[in-house]
Amino acid sequence: MPNQILLGVRILIVEDVAATRRLIARLLGSLGCHDLIEADGVEGAWQHLNRQQIDLMLLDYELLDGTGIKLMQELRANSASPNQSVPTIMLTGHSEAAVVEQSIRAGADGFLVKPVMPDKLGRRILEVLSSRKSDVVRAAGQGPKTEVQWI
Repeated sequence: MPNQILLGVRILIVEDVAATRRLIARLLGSLGCHDLIEADGVEGAWQHLNRQQIDLMLLDYELLDGTGIKLMQELRANSASPNQSVPTIMLTGHSEAAVVEQSIRAGADGFLVKPVMPDKLGRRILEVLSSRKSDVVRAAGQGPKTEVQWI
């Protein structure tokens, strides 16, 4: 997998465990993504989601100040948010079918069980972005232009 596949993609990492957040950031950096925003919980995520356009969100299922499911449901219902339909991948240590189904019903575009390997993370991100490509690649003047190398 080329190491620049996520060049120009702005990703919000919402993860309450600092070591896990740093690991995910390093993995994304190895894939060429250097426009990373980090939040340690629901409150921090909302600050970023309401302030700037995000290309993709990696969202932990369980957070200290709430759940990724609740954040996702509120975001998808919030028509005032500039990121209402941001492509989102739910990250969790739970692999039960009920958790996957709950995540998808809440509006997640993808699902990964931790620990996450770099190649699997990169592939899942590309799958999600390519399925929502028209939402991610914006015309000039309509938000940040994201150039993604599609492989």
